[in-house]
Amino acid sequence: MSDSSSQGGTPRLMISNMILENFKSYAGAQEIGPFHKSFSSIVGPNGSGKSNVIDAMLFVFGKRAKQLRLNKVSELIHKSSKFPDLDFARVTVFFQMILDDESDSDAYTVIPDSEFVVTRVAHKDNSSKYTVDGKNKTYTEVGKLLRHYGIDLDNNRFLILQGEVEQIAMMKPKGLTPHDEGLLEYLEDIIGSNHCLDKI
Repeated sequence: MSDSSSQGGTPRLMISNMILENFKSYAGAQEIGPFHKSFSSIVGPNGSGKSNVIDAMLFVFGKRAKQLRLNKVSELIHKSSKFPDLDFARVTVFFQMILDDESDSDAYTVIPDSEFVVTRVAHKDNSSKYTVDGKNKTYTEVGKLLRHYGIDLDNNRFLILQGEVEQIAMMKPKGLTPHDEGLLEYLEDIIGSNHCLDKI
């Protein structure tokens, strides 16, 4: 443990690790992580399941099947010749509040009793259920919890998805009409100043 004098800043939320069970290309339970406090990279050849890790996060954060490029939630359940008839897919995300150690780019201290676990399970009947620390919760309750910790579920700015970087780079500087989006409108949406446009 580091000297407390080297710890500073504001407590912040981080994902420590994830467990994907029967999710898309992952048969059985596969642990992803532990993650670094500031930067983690998931590498592998094409088709190895890298994008499915992002899809797993989107699933826990409440995205619908269409937003995961699927027609129904049950399609998230792994299916292969070895595992043709699994009943569910489960994603578990482990969160914790930390204080960064300013003297060490890798070190941090976990704030006591700040850990919590969010799980979402998809079933064959296309239903899905949430738990937080093992207790059943609604999506509304989970969303309220995650928003409380600063996860921007409404504008989806906590994840930049495949293809979005190029899309952002190709934006025109400003939208040509009130309903058109350029880089200016995109940035105003991120920082929240678009809510002030009517008053301005």
